[in-house]
Amino acid sequence: MDADIHTLYESDFYRIMDFKCRCTDCRTSKPEYCTAFSISFVRKGNFLFNVFRQSLDSYSGCVLVTKPGYERTVTHTHAIPDECTIFEFKEDFLQEMLAHYSGIPFFQDNDWHSTLIKTNAETEFLHFQIIKLILTRSGGKLQIDNLVMEVIEKVLGNITDYKPDHRINSRLKQNHLVTIERAKDYLSNHFTDDISLMQIAAYCYVSPFHFSRLFKTFTSESPHQFLLTLRLKNAELLLRNTMQPVADIAFSSGFNSVEHFTAAFKQKYDCPPAAYRHQHAVGSD
Repeated sequence: MDADIHTLYESDFYRIMDFKCRCTDCRTSKPEYCTAFSISFVRKGNFLFNVFRQSLDSYSGCVLVTKPGYERTVTHTHAIPDECTIFEFKEDFLQEMLAHYSGIPFFQDNDWHSTLIKTNAETEFLHFQIIKLILTRSGGKLQIDNLVMEVIEKVLGNITDYKPDHRINSRLKQNHLVTIERAKDYLSNHFTDDISLMQIAAYCYVSPFHFSRLFKTFTSESPHQFLLTLRLKNAELLLRNTMQPVADIAFSSGFNSVEHFTAAFKQKYDCPPAAYRHQHAVGSD
């Protein structure tokens, strides 16, 4: 396969790679051999990841989970070359992972080579934050490692039998994958701003009515729900990892009042922000 692949970051137990396909026509690649366990976030494009008895329809909002030791091919189905962020884990860490997640059927079934799960706003925010910290060189090793461990927990905890979403057909993907990719990118980069529906729809070159329907079809959430989850996840990370006052965290995460932030946070995490911080303080039970 013609692709640009380079390592963005490497730690003791994983490396993060940027994958950008350079294929100029739609075709199926030659068989490739997977040598490491990986979790791959699809950022752009659409391709079929062909593994034993399965063809996994991969596009923005999907994460590929791939075991080592198996062959696969890739079939390109979209005019825009695909882009992925690949989290590849080292062998010794994989053994620890297998012991920790031994109850997950995916790891017990040798015929289940790879699988595909849909992300949610929280998981996508973790991916976005990791890449931002790496590219801006603003994150320490432990901070990035902690976020990667949370990605592992979120992704492996959501593994189920793969079932394609038949609402998202080939025509819809051909016409509007770029719309969703632009929307997610805009929301991730501007989640602290007071964003209107008209503003983001205009950025994506569609009507607000069409945009709302499209966004919910692809993400299963309204644009407002997606944005709220981004803000709450940012606040949750700050509560766990900094000593910033709750009010500062609220406003820096995009909330216009402490009261609104507290109510929204309590609804999602089942306790107020200050109590959540206390529960997750270093050394607490």
